[in-house]
Amino acid sequence: VTSKGGFARRINEIAGAFEGPLCLVLKATGAGRQMPRLGPEGGKILVPVNGTAIARRGAEMALAIAAVTGARVKILYVARVGRDEPRDTVSHRRREAVLKDTVALADRYGVEIETAIRSRAAAADAIARQAGRGAALIVMGVARRPGEELFFGETTTGVLQRCQCPVVLISDARLSRDDEVREELRSGTATG
Repeated sequence: VTSKGGFARRINEIAGAFEGPLCLVLKATGAGRQMPRLGPEGGKILVPVNGTAIARRGAEMALAIAAVTGARVKILYVARVGRDEPRDTVSHRRREAVLKDTVALADRYGVEIETAIRSRAAAADAIARQAGRGAALIVMGVARRPGEELFFGETTTGVLQRCQCPVVLISDARLSRDDEVREELRSGTATG
């Protein structure tokens, strides 16, 4: 990952030649060569979710890792909430439903998880803050964006720039712009 949060030329070339799903394991430049030790006594796995199928796949990958290693898992739903929005709204119930679905998924893997909802902060900032509280690994389900360069969106770029722990990105096949807009509308994350 470059200092500006982009990907090195070689990774762009490899990923650009491949239309299918990707799994990238990325470490900050100065983080050394060793991967963190995961287990009951090690750092936890942080998993940001937002209700999309892609984010759920990231959670599933993290739970599979935790089932094998015994690592603790924190599922973080980062929500954009308006200042005047009351807590008892449809969107709040939807967030809770996403977390309940993730808890049910964790039960199938036999993994205990901690959940949290963070709002009123940019997603990358909220994820970085949580990562700074003992995360050994971040696992994110991400959508590949169309274009010449490998790009997974502003949130992912921000996480890669701010977090020192390794980040695992799980991506579906490359989306066309029309597919991306449909996914955003379906998940309720579309922006004008």
